Amino acid sequence: MLGERGTGEGSAREALAERLRELREGSGRTYASLARRIGVSGSTLHRYCTGQTVPAEFAPVERLARLCGRPGEEREALHRLWLRADAERVERQEAGMAGAPAAGVGEDAEAGADAGTGTEAGADAAARGSRGTPTGTRAPSGSVPPAAAAVHRDEDSSAYAGGPPAHAPRSPSVRRWVQALAVCTVAALALVLVAASAGPSRQQRPERQPPVARPSAPPFTWTSDDHVWKYGCGHTYLVGGPPAAVPPPPAEADAESWATALGAVHAGETGVRITLQGTDERAVVLEALRIRVVERREPAEGRVHRMSSGCGGALTPRMFDVDLDVARPVARSVPGNDTGEPIPAVSFPYRVSASDPEVFLVTGRAARCDCDWVAELRWSSGGRSGTVRIDDDGRPFRTSGAPGRPVHDYDFVTRRWVAEP
Repeated sequence: MLGERGTGEGSAREALAERLRELREGSGRTYASLARRIGVSGSTLHRYCTGQTVPAEFAPVERLARLCGRPGEEREALHRLWLRADAERVERQEAGMAGAPAAGVGEDAEAGADAGTGTEAGADAAARGSRGTPTGTRAPSGSVPPAAAAVHRDEDSSAYAGGPPAHAPRSPSVRRWVQALAVCTVAALALVLVAASAGPSRQQRPERQPPVARPSAPPFTWTSDDHVWKYGCGHTYLVGGPPAAVPPPPAEADAESWATALGAVHAGETGVRITLQGTDERAVVLEALRIRVVERREPAEGRVHRMSSGCGGALTPRMFDVDLDVARPVARSVPGNDTGEPIPAVSFPYRVSASDPEVFLVTGRAARCDCDWVAELRWSSGGRSGTVRIDDDGRPFRTSGAPGRPVHDYDFVTRRWVAEP
């Protein structure tokens, strides 16, 4: 049964690759030219079309189909085909992660058993204490029997050498006095709480400010991916666990789930790909890109694991370099490369629309800090303007330096991580 399922999923991946090849060949464009327009590298698109990698999301496949003028029915069929191929990729990744050793399970279970034994012993002791002295047992010598206490409870207290017994019932007057005292105490506490919660008087409270109008949505959409590897293969992560517990390096498309499962942190640099596209044909001017460091810490602990496993082509998006170690980081435009053809550095402003998307690659570098950071993009269109915060799905991006940390490479022959000599 498993063999049949694997064959079906493999056919889905091959069918997806064949369909992408047909789209590429029918467009009459090169890999590099198409890749620049859909927001991936030329080598990444080549791997999609040859079946070496399944796209981690459907967005680049849909952009390719739209760019090639395919109707909605064909795009829906492509989406169903991508879902089947992606299911194979996820299942293969989960099978690899299931092989990682789980330490400490036996010890935890044994400790839990010991804790359960202690709990049962405590429960037995509590049960014995709650039962008290059995009926009919003689009271210790020198104590006052209950009957005697009942007879002499209204007599002068001097009749008892040590005062009245602790279990003697109170008189009705004493009970009424205790109840009145409890009521007064509760009332006093309530007054204190009300006075504390009331806060300043009405005259001391500041005047209510008029509501501020919330800015409307910008006339463009954006997505971000912070697991972009250099040339599609070169990247390093800081991992806190022992090397024996770290799975083999994943493909770039599976890097996010691999790093999340291990709690890995980008070591030295983080490549963030930002894809922007207008919601209609009206041009949106992107005026400036600012970088803001939210928090700085000492470099994270762990071991450096290098992902290098042979490179494909060069990156094609607009490239920006950021030094996160300085007090005020600035995104500097740097030259790019398109499969050997240099792309000159271009500064802001840029223009985007529904038919003319743009892709930025922002590389944040850190050597002396563990930095949390975000990008802020200023835009204007049709008399409107604003600033959009670009982050990792509501969380800041994170980049940590790795000074003096041990470095490991994966040996595919022995199937283990080996420390750099």
